Parts: sequence; C-alpha cells; structure tokens
Amino acid sequence: MMQFCHLSAKCGAMSTLAPLIRSQFAKRLKVIRTQKGFNRARYFASTLGIEENRYTRYERAEVEPSLTLIHKMCETLNVTPNELL
Repeated sequence: MMQFCHLSAKCGAMSTLAPLIRSQFAKRLKVIRTQKGFNRARYFASTLGIEENRYTRYERAEVEPSLTLIHKMCETLNVTPNELL
C-alpha cells in the first residue's frame, strides 16, 4: 500500500507539470507570433490553414497542437522547435 501512495504522489506532481508547460508554450507562441509581424491571431491562423478559434485555443493553453502543426508554426515563424517549445 505504501508503494501505491508513493506512485500516486508522483502522478499528482506530473499532472500539474503539463498545464505549466502548456502555459509557457502558449505565452512563447503569442510573443513570437507578434514579434514576427502577425499582429492578429486570425492572420497567423489563416497562414497555418486553420480556424482562428482553433488557433486561439493554443494561445490560451486550452489544448496542445499536433507535432505536424508545431512544425508548420516553426516554419511559418522561421524559428526552431527549441525556440518555440
């Protein structure tokens, strides 16, 4: 039983890490987008070929983009994945 509790504590710590990382990604995404001249999310979303509503959910850290979309974001913004992530 002791080991189960120990694992549960680890799982709890991990579950709070994901939202923090997602939040940091969302902030970086918005900063880089505006620095690269995409002042409105709608223009960047259009360039990516997705709906504005879907894109703004990434900037609000509600959902995570796919690896394919992250790659497209990096290409469009002319940044490396390390800079964005």
